[in-house]
Amino acid sequence: MPDANAPVRLARLSSMQPDHFWALVAFPAGWQRERPGHYRVDEDFLLLQGDLTINGVGWQAQAHGFVPAHTLRHQTESQQGCLACARFHGRPQWHSGEAAQVPRDDIRHQSDWRSITPIKVIGNEIVHVVFEHAGMAHGVMPQSTWLAMRESGVAMEAFDLSSGLESIGMAPVLGTQTPFFWARWPSPH
Repeated sequence: MPDANAPVRLARLSSMQPDHFWALVAFPAGWQRERPGHYRVDEDFLLLQGDLTINGVGWQAQAHGFVPAHTLRHQTESQQGCLACARFHGRPQWHSGEAAQVPRDDIRHQSDWRSITPIKVIGNEIVHVVFEHAGMAHGVMPQSTWLAMRESGVAMEAFDLSSGLESIGMAPVLGTQTPFFWARWPSPH
């Protein structure tokens, strides 16, 4: 990562939109950006393990974050190190210094997906919608919901938060026997 004090490990995930960048990113303990800068695209992430701070806002494991395009990022760091499932809504090119445009402030999201009242989708299946952006819903769903949506032909991308991590040598992050997916699908609104 540009302007950082240490490299990160990255595993790219397949995305429905070829211009989006979706990946698992592991930051080492003590990682930080040494100079402020910005991206010209929105970024959202589900922090799976550890801690992350951007502009004085801190996230812990299982929290969702959203950073609008053109936000000046300073004081970006991870003290313990972290693992994030991050999506850039376009090409993630880092630009040092401030952006010429002002970031949007109209995107609403919930940081703690467990505190969101789940909504029913296909049949009695549930999903925790963390936020909606550009016609797409983002959220956490149990495996049964993922299977029902997939069988109904809903186009979506999803990452299995249990076996997906085990496949790269990491422990599951949700501390539950029920498999959950971090997913993105066309919003019904």
